[in-house]
Amino acid sequence: MSKRTSLRAAVGLLTLWFVCVASSAAAMPAGMVGPWDAVQQVSESQYRTYQVTIQDMGLGLYGGPAYDQGYRNRYNTGGSATASLGFQEATLYLTDQFDAMGLDVSTQGDYANVVGELTGTETPENIFIVAGHYDHPQADFTAPGGDDNASGTAGVLEAARVLSPYRFESTIRFIAFGGEEGWMLGAKDYLSKVVQPNNENVVGMLNMDMILRPGWDSDPNAVIDLDVSTGASPACQAWASKYMIAGATYAPSLVFDSRNPQTDDWYPGDQGPFIELGYPGLMIAENNAQEIWYLGAHDYYHTAGDATDRGANDPDNGSGVVYDYPFATDVVRTTVGMIAEEARIVPEPGTSVMLLGAVAGMIALTRRRRR
Repeated sequence: MSKRTSLRAAVGLLTLWFVCVASSAAAMPAGMVGPWDAVQQVSESQYRTYQVTIQDMGLGLYGGPAYDQGYRNRYNTGGSATASLGFQEATLYLTDQFDAMGLDVSTQGDYANVVGELTGTETPENIFIVAGHYDHPQADFTAPGGDDNASGTAGVLEAARVLSPYRFESTIRFIAFGGEEGWMLGAKDYLSKVVQPNNENVVGMLNMDMILRPGWDSDPNAVIDLDVSTGASPACQAWASKYMIAGATYAPSLVFDSRNPQTDDWYPGDQGPFIELGYPGLMIAENNAQEIWYLGAHDYYHTAGDATDRGANDPDNGSGVVYDYPFATDVVRTTVGMIAEEARIVPEPGTSVMLLGAVAGMIALTRRRRR
């Protein structure tokens, strides 16, 4: 090879290197290679921002005076015609957030399910769902629902924020269901009007419902752990096992209830209608339904006290149990890691790999010129 040829090769190689670096930086977040990279981007502070914002819906703080109903509540168990202004404001907020993330956004059905889709690149027909309900019951019009279920909906938003910059072989849908408090009305509507008519292949769904207050008011010494409830079918049990393995991998400080996966309370929650129709689903919660309904685990459930600035988060509330943001963040990390694995994150070639490709190309070009 002559000196002139060597110089041209060096210049060409350097040019290719800069092009590779620039294209790599533009195409993906720094260091994107697999699920761990997505998990590490989960932010406790961002999760908290989402949770508080959703909790405060109904005061017009996001949507303006048109949504100020004078109290915090997201009632929608009677359908869109009777949805509270707080629920409508939350619908607007969720839609705007998903849209800003670059997702394909739609509002579906009578209960305003907000859906953000990240379409798969190789097997888009395989669908994974990350869900949480954003409505709150009418029982107490002044109930902000900080834990039930601003906490789970915030988890859906944070998972969507972290995963949306990446590409996946299969499709991921992030869904904020409405009408859950009327007995999973939004989830049933979605299944009957979207999933079943289109014969969609829902590989599995994860439902985050109350993930922020894992202690027990009736027993301050209770173990702080995560409950995973699912059906008894082999598919559901396998799905639950994958979630717990993901927890051990991506959030090792997260403690799972030793009885997991639990099958006694698999229905109450938006996972219920999915499991009933044969789709693998999980309810991921701080405590199971029996513990919350009958055993006194959560004194502020469905009351005005369920808020960051009220009894549920007051260390002087008697039990000392408060919102646990690190716990909720670990739940989101586990969810992100599992979905990134299952939907198969598409790793972009790193800069070094592209540089090696450029070198190989230059060597091949030089050899052809010498022949």
